[in-house]
Amino acid sequence: MIKEQSKTKALAVCSVLVIGFLLSACAGTKNLALDTTFPVPLIDKLPMRLGVYLDEDLRGYVYNEKLEKKGEWNVDVGSVQTELFTNLAAGLFEGHQLVTETSAPNFDGVLEPEITDLQFSLPTQTRSNFYEVWIRYNFKLYDSNGNTIGDWPLPAYGKASKEDFSSASSGVEAAAVAACRDAMAFFVLNFQKVPAVKQWLAAGKPQLPPAPAPIPAPAAESASPGEATDSQPSTSTEPSAST
Repeated sequence: MIKEQSKTKALAVCSVLVIGFLLSACAGTKNLALDTTFPVPLIDKLPMRLGVYLDEDLRGYVYNEKLEKKGEWNVDVGSVQTELFTNLAAGLFEGHQLVTETSAPNFDGVLEPEITDLQFSLPTQTRSNFYEVWIRYNFKLYDSNGNTIGDWPLPAYGKASKEDFSSASSGVEAAAVAACRDAMAFFVLNFQKVPAVKQWLAAGKPQLPPAPAPIPAPAAESASPGEATDSQPSTSTEPSAST
């Protein structure tokens, strides 16, 4: 009887270990990279030429999160941002070009996007039928001399039905792509309505002068050889008055 109980306990322990191992293996690390293309908006183009500055942080943006019993998730959305904003600018502006800094003398101004936050949820977390992704962008607009015209946030949202995808990874990827497309659409609809942008356009896209270069501090003057300074007593002696 004792031996049977020991065998039962041993089998139970083994079962727990096996289940734990399988859950750990299923969780693992999920590396998601978006594989998609973005359409060029078909709208009347705005009469402006803008440079588009995409810094390294945006192009390399990878969101990382560890979920209990779901493993570690690395969601790479930075790799698609160049195509996203290139196609967005091609459809929205009369002229555009990717630039390497926030000043561009041959353009009306420079647009700089950044991702400030990303969140996602699985159907098991929200007890819904959807994978969901939220991306929060922030935009800055500069004149051609690099002076800030304005900045504003832009939230984007995407979802994908779990019934359409065989894995959580593919569902989150689809939701992230939908969020990026939502950001494109939201930007197109609201760009001219941003107060700072609206005011800049109404004023004829004025350019502020470049910031003046800092004036270097003057170097300390050194005394010429043999010249006495205020801090040094004179070594010459006055002749005594004759009597």
